[in-house]
Amino acid sequence: MHQSESFASCRSRRRSFAIAIATVAMLAVVTARSFSADAPEEWKAPPRAAKKQNPIPADEASNAAGKRIYTKNCMACHGAGGRGDGPAAIACNPRPHDLSDPKIAGQTDGELFWKITTGKKPMPSYEKQLTDDERWQAVNYLRVLTPRPASQPGEGANK
Repeated sequence: MHQSESFASCRSRRRSFAIAIATVAMLAVVTARSFSADAPEEWKAPPRAAKKQNPIPADEASNAAGKRIYTKNCMACHGAGGRGDGPAAIACNPRPHDLSDPKIAGQTDGELFWKITTGKKPMPSYEKQLTDDERWQAVNYLRVLTPRPASQPGEGANK
């Protein structure tokens, strides 16, 4: 009887050890996923979209329309200055990008238009909420908020 108790006790310890190992492995996977979710992932527009030219001249009327669109649809998360510090930003995961970041400000109008059109969680797609012209006007206003770096020339109608 003593041997069978030892065998049962050994089996119980092995099972406890296996459960502990499985728990540690699961925690490692969950932790790795949460860290990778926090890491900023590069969001690239397809090359064809990046080459698309803005058909709306970046004039006073377009910039004013773009500002109204930005204020209504974007400012809550991206903030008044586009820095990603709007009042709703705290609830966003991941946090909204700082649109003045050279990596973002340096993107083509076509890239920005594509991103506004397609969206990426938590930012919604604006393809159905805004017309093409409204999305281009929003891009023009983004250039007022965060001008393209001097090393990158203007493009299309926004030269």
